[in-house]
Amino acid sequence: MVDQLPVVEVPVSSLESGPFLRGSGTDPAHVRLLADAASSSDLPPILVQKSTSRIIDGMHRLKAGQMRGEKTIRVRFINCTDENAFILAVKSNTLHGLPLSRTDRIFGAKRILAWHPDWSDRAVGAAAGLSAKTIAGLRRLSDSGSQQAGKRLGRDGKRRPVAGTEGRRRAADYIAAQPNASLREIARVADVSLGTAQDVRARLQRGMDPITRGQQSTSTERSPQPPSPADSQQPEKGGGLRDARRTASQPDWPAISAKLMNDPSLKYSEVGRAFIRWMTPHAARSKDWREYIDAIPAHWLKEMCTIAESIREEWRDFAEQLQSRQNATS
Repeated sequence: MVDQLPVVEVPVSSLESGPFLRGSGTDPAHVRLLADAASSSDLPPILVQKSTSRIIDGMHRLKAGQMRGEKTIRVRFINCTDENAFILAVKSNTLHGLPLSRTDRIFGAKRILAWHPDWSDRAVGAAAGLSAKTIAGLRRLSDSGSQQAGKRLGRDGKRRPVAGTEGRRRAADYIAAQPNASLREIARVADVSLGTAQDVRARLQRGMDPITRGQQSTSTERSPQPPSPADSQQPEKGGGLRDARRTASQPDWPAISAKLMNDPSLKYSEVGRAFIRWMTPHAARSKDWREYIDAIPAHWLKEMCTIAESIREEWRDFAEQLQSRQNATS
């Protein structure tokens, strides 16, 4: 909705500094990059709190305009509280431009948790640019960690129980009754998120229990149950635990694609834009293969396995070269 707000030109001198987010302040190198890359008319409008004229998002763009000697800047005014202005500032700085440091994002997440202990770990993580696992750890260390009962507000605006075991069981039962149901239908009927519906179906397809080990132990504290034979075989069922750990600890394409597309070093570079166009269809749907495992005829399995192996090797080379560049610059 922010992108639909009207854009107005206002004097630079009429604006005030916004919520304190960066411990190190504005980055002079990034300001110079913006000043050299484009004029203020080419950069996105900054966001300003209407009641106070404080900048919510766009301090680097403002400094770049001042460096170029510009007296006005394009602005979108937002009518919101100081609390919402801070949350929007944190979220905006995880979506584009110069990312906040991890320390700054954790600082923002702690404040959001203090204001909204009923928000889900994923919802707070999405606002602060952190994983749900990190938010869960911060929650346990904070006073809000004691509020584990009841429901939390998810990113989709729905409230769901903190313990998701019942929702997973409902999803598993519905999948068993309607094996061809879409993920959205499963999520709606079982009152779970799309991600949970996808994970439950993937676990059932691998012959695993729909309830993860962590949820089982939490559920067992309330109602003891015998261990599932399927869970004891998880390491032999396609590396399910390894996949779960990787998903929880590493960022995915949707989480960083918007920031990449708004990074001036890519946005104003022809090869940078070409990279994003190439990467999007490859990375955004990287997990869709799970939908088609059973669709491949038996007489084509050998050939498809060979192709999958070759693709895996190419992506491994890509990752290793990126790692080498990272090691060389660190």
